[in-house]
Amino acid sequence: MKTLALLALLLALASASAFSAENNRSVSSVRWHDGAGEVLMRGEGTSTLNQDKVEVKGGTVYVNGQSYGPVSKNSEIKYTASGSSRTLYVDGKVRAAPPKPGGSR
Repeated sequence: MKTLALLALLLALASASAFSAENNRSVSSVRWHDGAGEVLMRGEGTSTLNQDKVEVKGGTVYVNGQSYGPVSKNSEIKYTASGSSRTLYVDGKVRAAPPKPGGSR
């Protein structure tokens, strides 16, 4: 009987975790491997990789305060850093910062 109660509790906790991730709460991770770092995010929130701050708020993704455009609430944000190279991906596609107003086209 104790085993069934414990199993029911574990299932309830797992369901609560999945539910909160689907309701626009932040899920993120930071990994380092062979001198390269990676941030994975879904939902609104902030992650830091070395000196770089990756933030999703109000449906927009920002890197170090600069907007990289709109994202959906379910978008997967990946930011990688290796040496001097930095790349932002939104749903698997490279995302460049939008041109600044008044810049050349």
